[in-house]
Order: sequence, then structure tokens, then C-alpha cells
Amino acid sequence: MAKDSAAASNQTAEKLLLVLEALARQTQPVKLVDLAHQVGMNQSTCYRFVAALQNAGYAAQDKESGKYILNLKLCSLAEMIKDRVSVTSLLHAFVAEASALFQESAHLVQEENRQIVYIDNVTISSQSLITRQYIGRTAPMYCTGVGKLFLLEYSPEELAEYIAGSGLPRLTRHTLSTGAALAEALDFSRKNGYALDNEECELGVRCVAAPIRDYTGRTVAGLSVSGPASRVTDELIAAKLPAFLDVAARASREMGCAAP
Repeated sequence: MAKDSAAASNQTAEKLLLVLEALARQTQPVKLVDLAHQVGMNQSTCYRFVAALQNAGYAAQDKESGKYILNLKLCSLAEMIKDRVSVTSLLHAFVAEASALFQESAHLVQEENRQIVYIDNVTISSQSLITRQYIGRTAPMYCTGVGKLFLLEYSPEELAEYIAGSGLPRLTRHTLSTGAALAEALDFSRKNGYALDNEECELGVRCVAAPIRDYTGRTVAGLSVSGPASRVTDELIAAKLPAFLDVAARASREMGCAAP
């Protein structure tokens, strides 16, 4: 009986969350009948969950139309979570998983003042020629894999302003030092969902990077793996890429992204 009770309780919680998420997707107040249709429930069942949300202060009903909509109480919960949760502690396991997948150094990176900053890393101690990026180290965006991911978030005007401001100085003979070359690399990343650094920032070092998105769909961090060009080959990247993108997608879900 206890197991049956627990299962029923879990199903109730799942249905409540289903209604909550459906309400969150509405851009306008919604009729109960339409909401019930969206979540696949009859109206009386759906009403119980809506009423529970309303009683708890998460939903409101327009008195004139009778339609329902979420209020801003959820936003206050989100702000409390953001204040308490460390991105590095939340995502460290995914950095470690990416490192183990490639048997190379993996890094967690964020954008700050139009640069990237390394906020976490994991290395494989058994590897010779370890590529180590120390926490707090910064690097340009235009010549790093993770940096290109953040540049994808820029509008055409912001990108032009960035290029004009940075000047795209050549750091190695492989650096993309023109706006056209950078635009081509960004187009590749936009189409394929990942970015590369082909010895552009440091001679002899290659990197593959994937975006980590939050609940808004915005890229809030980058997951990257880097190592000597002799080991991080096109063949290795092609073999590991599906699993690597899956790691980044699961990290995105941890940040609240519904569809990374």
C-alpha cells in the first residue's frame, strides 16, 4: 500500500508540474478548457491543479474573463536559487565527464567584459603535454572555441563593434584575423552547434567547445576540451562529438534549459 501511495503522490506531483509548465508557456491568460486540452487532462482534474497553484500564490485568475495566468512569485524563487547556487558546483560533474570522454583537459568558461574567463577545469594527470587553463585566466573571444559561442549571441551591430574594438590581432599563424574569416567560423558554429579553436590562440593547441544554455535559451557558459593538436585530431573530435554534445545538453538542462 505504501508503494502505491508513493506512486500516486509522484503522479500527482508530475501532473502539477505539467500544468505549471503549460501555464509558464502562455503569453496571454488562458481558458481552463484550453489549458486542460494542452496538458491532456479533463477540466475538473486540471482545475484542481490550477486551484492549488492559485491558492499557493503562483497563479491568478482574471475576474472578467475567468482566464488563468502565472504571476511573478516563480521569479522570486528563481532569483533566490540564482543567489545561492554556484555555477561551478552545479556543472563541475559535466566538466569532469567531458575530460574523461576525451582524456584531455576540460574547462568551464563564462564571458566577462568581452573576454572569456576560465571558472573551472579538470585535467587528466596521466597525460603528458597537459593543456592547463588556470581558473581566473582570461582569453580573447575571437580566437577561442568557447569565445565564438558567446559571439554567436551578439547582434550584427554588436559583433561589428566588437571586431572594431578588439582589432582581431594575430596570435598565431592560424588566428582568424579578419571579420570575414571570423564570420565564416561563426556561421559554422551556428549551423553545427559547436565551435573549434584550430591553434588560433596558442600554437599547437586545439579546442572543441559546446554551449551551455539557461532557462532563457541564452548561452551562459561554454564547455570546452583542449589538448595538443597531435592528439585532438579531426578524427578524435568526430568520434567523440555526439557524446560531447550530449554532455553539454545535459548541463544545459541542469541550468533549466528545456531544449538546448
